[in-house]
Amino acid sequence: MRAALITTVATTIVLGAATPAMADGLGPPSGTIYAFDQAYQTVATPTTLPDRGPTDTIYVFPDCPTCASVSESAPGSGDYNGGRWRVVAASGITTQLTNADDVVAQASSLVDTGTRFVCPLSQT
Repeated sequence: MRAALITTVATTIVLGAATPAMADGLGPPSGTIYAFDQAYQTVATPTTLPDRGPTDTIYVFPDCPTCASVSESAPGSGDYNGGRWRVVAASGITTQLTNADDVVAQASSLVDTGTRFVCPLSQT
């Protein structure tokens, strides 16, 4: 029981810190994630994933706490993995970007945080 509680609390902290779009907590609606210059709503789930299997990259911005996360993939794109994410911290970005190509071009560094989770997207 204690291990389950610790896991739940740790997951909540990781999801809350991993992306401002999920800072509202777990459960719908949780916020916005951008992909391909389009806003998507998130449905945060208290699920962590092991570091294996297909994932899409979601960028978070340590230098812009008010910026929503940006994804490299979304529903309808051929490579979307259903909301299975790998979190990458994109440093040096201080304003909201809305597509992954701009994130990669403008970031001073990209660091895989090691966080993997499930968070399906739906179009706004």
